[in-house]
Amino acid sequence: MIWFFWRRTETVPCRLDLERTHEHFHAHVELMEFFPEPGDSVRVEGDGDLVRLEYGEAAQREAHAVVTRASRLRRWWTRFTGRLEFYELYEVGFE
Repeated sequence: MIWFFWRRTETVPCRLDLERTHEHFHAHVELMEFFPEPGDSVRVEGDGDLVRLEYGEAAQREAHAVVTRASRLRRWWTRFTGRLEFYELYEVGFE
């Protein structure tokens, strides 16, 4: 029964697409050779200089992301609440 709650962690390479201009302010993460599933969490690792941009700049950077696979219970819960159209606020931070 422990397999039902078990979560595993994987480290995968990723590409960051960063832009800080008048038209756009975004940070997109593209995971390489990996497909996230419902309930998985992704954390990009690196120092603060990885995402630091001056105003008017755009950049693409290579990094590593730690992906925590959801347990079967969390994956089921995420799919269930998604079908009932529950929404969750996502916390995104640049520190």
